[in-house]
Amino acid sequence: MAEIKSIDMHKEDIEVKLSISKEEYKVLQHHMSDIVILPSGRESLAYSLTTGKLGNSNRVMLPKKMLEAFRIAELDKKVPSNLFTFNGNTFLLIKLKGSEFGIPKFKD
Repeated sequence: MAEIKSIDMHKEDIEVKLSISKEEYKVLQHHMSDIVILPSGRESLAYSLTTGKLGNSNRVMLPKKMLEAFRIAELDKKVPSNLFTFNGNTFLLIKLKGSEFGIPKFKD
């Protein structure tokens, strides 16, 4: 995940220096504008959405082709999310899968 290294405020402009991973750099694909910076920590994604079948008003539905393209075999049942609005645009950020790195998880 990206990390802010410094913030400089100049009258109406704010300059932000970021440290990003190679994966994040590949996602940018050399785009220099229309970039959204959103926090993705636990405190920022305060709303829980349910994945799965239709029938509930708070369900997240994704096309199977999209999940296959990103190699997501199955979705977590409850996923953290939040809406962010600025410049008249509203964005929905959902963390579909958490990182598997760290403490090992053992199953029966």
